[in-house]
Amino acid sequence: MVNRPRLELTERQKKVLQAVEDFILKHGCAPTIRRLAGILNIQSPSAVFKHISSIEKKGYLRKDGGEIKLTGACSLEPHVQVPLVGLVPAGDPREVFDNREEAVDVPEWMLGRKKGNVFCVLVEGKSMVDAYIDDGDRVLLERTHTAHSGEMVVAFLDDGSITLKRLKIDNGNIFLVPENPEFKPIQVSELKIIGRVIGVLRKY
Repeated sequence: MVNRPRLELTERQKKVLQAVEDFILKHGCAPTIRRLAGILNIQSPSAVFKHISSIEKKGYLRKDGGEIKLTGACSLEPHVQVPLVGLVPAGDPREVFDNREEAVDVPEWMLGRKKGNVFCVLVEGKSMVDAYIDDGDRVLLERTHTAHSGEMVVAFLDDGSITLKRLKIDNGNIFLVPENPEFKPIQVSELKIIGRVIGVLRKY
C-alpha cells in the first residue's frame, strides 16, 4: 500500500485540530462537537462537524461513532521523545519508582518551552479519575521541586514512598489530595516534589 501525502489544512481547520489536541492534553479525552463549538466560539455545532469531517478526510483525525480520535502522527508540529521513567501509583503510595528506561513520542507543541525538562510516567491506580487521570494513562510532568497549591504533582512522602496527587496547602499544612471520593487525603510534614503534571497521554 502506498502512503498518500495528506492535504494541507486551512487556517480554520488548523485551529479546530489544535483545539482538539489541547483538550486531549488537558483532559485525556476528546471533546464533543458541542463542547468544541463552545471552545472555538462557533455558534453552530453543525459547522464544527463539517470542519471535523474535512479534517478527517485529510487524515488528521477520525470519528469513531460520536467520538473524535486523533490519528497517529496527527500533530501539526514535530514529535520529540520524552523519557518514560516508570510506574507511579495514583492510589495508595508505593515505596519504589519502577524505572523502565523507555521513551514515548510526544508532539512538540505539548511541551512548549519546557522541552528538555519533561518526563513521562505510567499511572497505576484510580485515585485521580475525577481529574481525568485513570489507571494505565501516561502523564507528562515538568521536572520541578516546587508547585503551587491546587497543582497535581508526583512526590515522595515522609516515608520515602511515591504518589500522584493534587497538592493542597492550607494554613501551613500540606496535603496530597486524591480526585476520587474512595480515597482519603494524605497529610505530610515534609514533601519532596519530583514533577508537576502538565498533560495526559491516553490510548483508546
